[in-house]
Order: sequence, then C-alpha cells, then structure tokens
Amino acid sequence: MKKLIVFDLDGTLAESKSALDAEMATLLGALLRSVRVAVISGGDWPQFQEQMLPALAPDAQLRNLSLLPTCGTKFYRYASGWERLYAEDLTAAEKEKIVGALRQASELAAGAVQETWGARIEDRGGQITFSALGQQAPLDAKKR
Repeated sequence: MKKLIVFDLDGTLAESKSALDAEMATLLGALLRSVRVAVISGGDWPQFQEQMLPALAPDAQLRNLSLLPTCGTKFYRYASGWERLYAEDLTAAEKEKIVGALRQASELAAGAVQETWGARIEDRGGQITFSALGQQAPLDAKKR
C-alpha cells in the first residue's frame, strides 16, 4: 500500500487559482483518512488558505496532510493548527537580481501582451514569480 501520495495544486486538484470543487474536496478528504497526502504548488501559503483548506470538511484528517508552497521552498504541517516547519527564502541580493532581470525582459517584450491583471512580478519568499498576464488574470485568458 502507498504511504504517501503527492499532488500539484493548480491544474491537478483545482483549476488555476480556483477553489477545490466539492467533488475533489470529498475525494481528498476520503484519501486523507487512509494515507498521508502532500500538496505542492508554485503559489504561496495564502493560496492554500484561500483555495484549498476552506473546501475540506471540518473533520478532515489534516494531520495526514503536508503542504509545500512555493515549489517546496516552504513546508507546513498540521498539529493543533498549521505550523510552518521551514522556509528556504532567497536573499535580498538574489531577489534584487532576479526582479531586475525580469523587469528588463518584460520591457523588451512589452508589446507581446495587450492586457494584464494585477502585478506581473511577485516575491513569494523562496521564489520570484513572473506572470505574463498578471497574478489576477482570469482562467480563460490564461488558457488562451
């Protein structure tokens, strides 16, 4: 029998930056009763708090659930509440270098994107994320 099952959040358990639907929440809750589950995402901790956790039943076996935001650079586990076990954040100098390079590249490609929704560059601690359409882009625009 499997001891751990690992899922990606966006595009696997839920649509991009969308809440878990009722069926998926029920299936995930049932799985948590029999095996440990880990969910990883490029999104940061608040994305799990908004998108995933509220959909789970109050009696979900959260002790069997591990959450790995920002591509695993952070690790959360449930005890009497959610506890961050580690965060491997970038240094200020690393962030500055990455953000500078992304700004320069996006200026060179300025005409390629007609409309954006929200910030295009986001500091998530352990990663700097570039979203060509912006962090709040609707799902249909992302799919196009």
